[in-house]
Amino acid sequence: MNETLLPWILFVVYAIAIVGLAVWNRRKASSMEGFAVGSRRVPPFFVGLSLAANMTSVATFVINPGLVHAYGWSGIVGYGFAAPTGIFLALIVTTKKFRQIGDQFTVLTVPQWLGDRYGDRRLTVLFAIASLLQITFLVLIVTALVLVLMSVLQLSMWVAILIVVALAFTSILLGGASLHVVSNSVQAMTMLAVAVLLVASGLEIFGGGLGAFFDRLDAVAPFYGNMVNPDSLLFRDLFEVVVANFFIGVAIIMQPHIISKSLYLRTERDVNVYLVTAMVAGTVFTTVLLVGLYARMDLGAAFAPDQVVATYIATSFSPAVTALVMLGLLAAGFSTLEGIILALSTIFANDLWANLARSAGMDGEVIRGRLLGVGRVFLIVLAPVTAILAWRQIVAPSLSVAIFAQNGVYGLFAATFAPVVFGLFTQRATAKLAATAAIAALVVHFGMYYGGITHYHNNPAVPATFALIVSTLVMAVGVAMRPRD
Repeated sequence: MNETLLPWILFVVYAIAIVGLAVWNRRKASSMEGFAVGSRRVPPFFVGLSLAANMTSVATFVINPGLVHAYGWSGIVGYGFAAPTGIFLALIVTTKKFRQIGDQFTVLTVPQWLGDRYGDRRLTVLFAIASLLQITFLVLIVTALVLVLMSVLQLSMWVAILIVVALAFTSILLGGASLHVVSNSVQAMTMLAVAVLLVASGLEIFGGGLGAFFDRLDAVAPFYGNMVNPDSLLFRDLFEVVVANFFIGVAIIMQPHIISKSLYLRTERDVNVYLVTAMVAGTVFTTVLLVGLYARMDLGAAFAPDQVVATYIATSFSPAVTALVMLGLLAAGFSTLEGIILALSTIFANDLWANLARSAGMDGEVIRGRLLGVGRVFLIVLAPVTAILAWRQIVAPSLSVAIFAQNGVYGLFAATFAPVVFGLFTQRATAKLAATAAIAALVVHFGMYYGGITHYHNNPAVPATFALIVSTLVMAVGVAMRPRD
């Protein structure tokens, strides 16, 4: 049998299923609210699976294992322990409160939540513009999926780019949030099966016990088996490995397509099921980082980080297993891709265009009637932009597409973190403080990165950590100095 035949069959079936679900769900996306958050009738278990799939994405399945392959155990500690600890802690602390306030105002997005919470639509516009930084993560996912399809289905680069972009954008254009949660739940279950398969593929590395395992890592390269790797570009000391990744984990949930998942829930009881499901599934997904170590043992070091997982799959499994793994990677990619596309479309229409149109004097009923169409037009424009940026990252990456994506999205949630947290837990924070903190975060993050400030500047997690600290201090000092009512 041709080695690409079975993968092609599964891919075609997968594509038909996604488009079919989109068409079936189209009637549920006839308004902006239905498009953005669905009917809120999806069981919390499935919303939790959707959240886990969105938090994990193809970055954990394809891109981050490549960085682990390059730098060793320090990548596992940073991406596999420190970051998830921050994510889970932040979810537990913020989810219920965010959903409660979101229900009070009937909000659809994070920028709208911030504008309504602080009573200033200009804040909504500011965060809507900042949210466009999420396009960088969109590019990461498209790039990773393209690399997988090029390897497994033996496609040319541009054919793979067009297939990925067309399938993802078309499905969300048709289906909206109802499709997103349903398809994410199915995809998350596929991802769980493939995660177990990938992790099991190299378990012999642990055959002699943990001592022998670390001895093998130490033999690969200096510092490869250590918690820190001074020879790396991302894990040079405990601050980079543990502190920065923990802070990034805490702030990651401020991405619009993640924290807004809680708005899909109807009751407080739903939140508990949702959180437990997301954390258990997310932990299983994170173990896929071990594939980076497996690939280094099997393939050596002669591969660019973004190529590692695709090469490992193509050389390590039979055609049947390769097809199944490809399906899981597609699920990992499209689950998050759909979430980001949906969030960006809603934010552009609901938070940016609607507020600008309102400021220009357009009638409220006219605005509401055009929101869905504006969101869909934005997606039609965004699709080719994403394709071009993905092409650029494939032909001329800076180490990895992960750096491009991290620089963008880390800036976004560094700007969002303090305004959301203070908005949740104190009534004394003001819109002016929130805007000042957000702008300070963006200046610190991009100033350190592009200004080459400190030897850490090339690792986006570090400028983002300092940006988080500065923006949080700005709000904390501002709240403390504000006269009590």
